[in-house]
Amino acid sequence: MSVASRRNLLSIASISAVLSLLVWGSHTVSRQNGLDQLHTSNQQQLEQFIGHLDSKLARFQFLPNLIAKNQLLLELLNDPSSTPRVDLVNHFLEDINSVTGASDTYLMDVSGLTLAASNWQSERPFVGRNFSFRPYFTEAMSGQLGRYFALGTTSGKRGYYFAYPIKYAADIIGAIVIKMDLSNIEQRWSGRDSQFIVSDPDGIIFITTEADWLYRSIKNITPPIRKKIADSRRYANKHIELLGLTSQQQISTTSSIVQLQTKNSITTTEYLTLKQEMPEAGWSVMILAPLNRIKQSSLNTVSVILLILLLLLLTGLLGWQRYKRRRERERFQLEAQKQLEHKVSVRTRDLTQEVEQHKQTEKALIDTQGELIQTAKLAVLGELSASISHELNNPLAAIRSYADNARQFLTLEKPAKADENLARIAALTERMAKISSQLKFFARKSSGNLEVIKIKPVIQTAIDIVSPQSKRSHIKINTGKVKSSLLAMADIIQLEQVLINLISNAMNAIGDRPQGEVNIKTERQKEWILIHVDDNGPGIDENNLGKIFDPFFTTRESGLGLGLSISARILDSMNGHLSASNLATGGARLTISLQAAENKH
Repeated sequence: MSVASRRNLLSIASISAVLSLLVWGSHTVSRQNGLDQLHTSNQQQLEQFIGHLDSKLARFQFLPNLIAKNQLLLELLNDPSSTPRVDLVNHFLEDINSVTGASDTYLMDVSGLTLAASNWQSERPFVGRNFSFRPYFTEAMSGQLGRYFALGTTSGKRGYYFAYPIKYAADIIGAIVIKMDLSNIEQRWSGRDSQFIVSDPDGIIFITTEADWLYRSIKNITPPIRKKIADSRRYANKHIELLGLTSQQQISTTSSIVQLQTKNSITTTEYLTLKQEMPEAGWSVMILAPLNRIKQSSLNTVSVILLILLLLLLTGLLGWQRYKRRRERERFQLEAQKQLEHKVSVRTRDLTQEVEQHKQTEKALIDTQGELIQTAKLAVLGELSASISHELNNPLAAIRSYADNARQFLTLEKPAKADENLARIAALTERMAKISSQLKFFARKSSGNLEVIKIKPVIQTAIDIVSPQSKRSHIKINTGKVKSSLLAMADIIQLEQVLINLISNAMNAIGDRPQGEVNIKTERQKEWILIHVDDNGPGIDENNLGKIFDPFFTTRESGLGLGLSISARILDSMNGHLSASNLATGGARLTISLQAAENKH
């Protein structure tokens, strides 16, 4: 092999090695950046999901204690054979159930026999059934608040049970039980790229946004554990199978990359998981985000970089070939200078024109590049202005919810839980500070995707979030005229934010007025869905009706004047609008208008 051939082979090997190293490095960096962004997004979604679960549990946690003090229950437990007393308690529990929105409410004696129940008129009532085998009954009989998740042995429906002992003359004579329905949680959080699972201490999934994962285990179940589950009838006759998660890479103590083999298939899917415990409920909550997009993004990045490197290599080879040709041409010109002087001068003139054209082309490319950079900068600034509201509203909503919860826990003399909520507020505040300090380093578009949504559940979710404020202010929120069949095109998260803002503004307007009420109504006018938020406050000054949607306009000393302005812009982005007026009976009305959507089912 000649020296030139060896040099060529060595050059090709060196170039290949450099290309491989650059491609591998770009793939690694792209993948890690994708994982970091996905981890941050997962953490935010997991905190929101757990906050939603906590709020659902908190609604029912204290109800059994309050109901247990009712004299009707004591009288029936002391005289269980009295048919009139049974009827009275049945009607009482039925009323309690309808007011609280619980799944079932029933009264048990010390033997576990159900004496009265809210479903006494159903085809399969609880009255006369014995549930002493349930752990929540055992805990209540020991004087504690019993908490337990299980499938109903009568209804077959999932539920979370709260049981509280009923005492008479220092003795426990029975227990009152409230069952909370958990099915609407899955509906609220489904339809996302990431999947949520909630498992019990044995690792069995009982809440999930992926239906195929329900009643499957994330870890191996030993025979003693299976026997314990069967004895408690926690999952009735459900056959518990292993979900089949395989750990691939441990990111942190709570986060890892896992593989999941699809049921009845040889294909596998990789997920980034993040796990958090809910010790009071005894649950483990996990979010699983598929890595398909990260893989595709990394592949695209590698492809672009490889293409750029190949273009640079080809450009270099082309330049080298041109250099060699120029040297050969110079030698030829020197040898034939006398004979080809005229031809050389012509060729030199051609070369001068070619160089000038190259210079002009290079200048045009530089000018175009500058315009592209300036356009990119303007696009980034536009994206930043569109994302600030989305990035800050979620922590602000969570801070409000945690603050209300902390005040309730302080009222209930639970400083530990209040401190936990205050710690979360501090963490969210720090996160907001980081967002504001890092805005100059990144920009992120809001998805802004509009979808067909049901109006009533969105309204109910907003009411749930502001319920601590309404209870504290003794303001009643009425939804009797909210129609359940209305569908609209909207971004569900942003619509919730607008509703929360309007309801809070209405309660602030009412202030300390006696018998304060916020009435929420819906109606359809041709292609529009209207949501009215009415209050019985002092109303809006007629001189201010045209100003209330202006940024920084406010009539409150502590207000910033941004809430209604931001809400109006959110609705504009959803092809809707926000309007204000005064009611003839007194008070103000804020109206949300959204494009109607037809029911496709």
